[in-house]
Amino acid sequence: MVQAARLDVLIYAHDGRGLGHASRSIGVGMALRRLYPELKVLFVSGCSLSQELIGAAPLDWLKLPSYETRVAGGKSIGIAGKSMFTDEQLGQLRAKELAHLVSLYKPRLVLVDHTPQGKHKELVPALSAEDANDTLWVLGVRGVVGAVKQARSELAGNLFKDHYHALLWYGDSSVLGASHCEQLQQQYKTVPVECGYVLRLAEFALWNGRALDQEEQLAGTISIPWLGEKTIVFLTVLARVLQKMPTSFGRWLLFVDTKQSAHAGRKIEKLFKEIHNCRLEAPGMNYVSALLHSKTAVIYGGYNSLMDVIYAKIPALVVLREMEDEEQQIHLRKLKEVAGEALSTASETQVSEEELERLLLAHLQKNRLPSGSLNINGAACAAKHLHSLLS
Repeated sequence: MVQAARLDVLIYAHDGRGLGHASRSIGVGMALRRLYPELKVLFVSGCSLSQELIGAAPLDWLKLPSYETRVAGGKSIGIAGKSMFTDEQLGQLRAKELAHLVSLYKPRLVLVDHTPQGKHKELVPALSAEDANDTLWVLGVRGVVGAVKQARSELAGNLFKDHYHALLWYGDSSVLGASHCEQLQQQYKTVPVECGYVLRLAEFALWNGRALDQEEQLAGTISIPWLGEKTIVFLTVLARVLQKMPTSFGRWLLFVDTKQSAHAGRKIEKLFKEIHNCRLEAPGMNYVSALLHSKTAVIYGGYNSLMDVIYAKIPALVVLREMEDEEQQIHLRKLKEVAGEALSTASETQVSEEELERLLLAHLQKNRLPSGSLNINGAACAAKHLHSLLS
């Protein structure tokens, strides 16, 4: 009887608001497929934009029903997803599905992003399944962990102690300092492997190079990863500013998923309908090409968005939301020490029309971001470490 083939690496990233968890995990997955093409690798997530993040890279993926969140008072709250299961119900269903996937594919190694248990403990049954006894479980954590209760819980520490074999840190201590690694070591009683920043865009460009070529030089790329409580407030100010921008700078592309909310989507489309030097686009492959051919960018402060402009080496205005977890503010302060004036910030709710116009005009004339000051080899470093564990 022929022995059933085993999956080499299963990569799991939970989903919710932004794309950071999925983006980091996909970056590592693409690096695995590039450096070790013989490995069987599968990415699993509820992230609806996974294929757009992967592009032409030979990284296969499975789509789970998506988690959904809304923000109220700066705090994320789980809500019913597009499948109309509640947050709690979906966590229970995904727990059974993930346990089944581990039983079916029998992965030699599972890489999990952010928390050992998943967003809603959906990994707990898979961790304790008999079929997972000879599976190596590895946890990967972003540069600034932030005040995430699940990551600091006693459950997380115990699950890691009982089931996990290694801890990867996707940060650079020369920029962020030693405190984040020390926090992880204290929580998980394991010395983290410092990998450096994971730049999914760098891996994406390697697999999709020719598709990114274009002749048009854009004024800027604007990216709205998710619609928050006050996003319309900022977009109203932005629309007024872009209306006054000289067309000689070029066009602006605004990437936003107007289908996230029918009501908000209609408002956004109305705001930008008469602005001829700005075009709305749904998130997709055009985002990468636009960013690489822009003079500047307007982004929110997530890990994924910041690493995108670092790779593109363009000055950027980083919009900050008023969130209970100040992970983005902490991270940005450290990155600004490296990037200097190439990165500036504005409050989503408090930036004025005059200030925003001044910031954008200044960025359109700034030099590109400096290179070589960050460790941006996180995807390849993580892939090499995972391969060494398999070996």
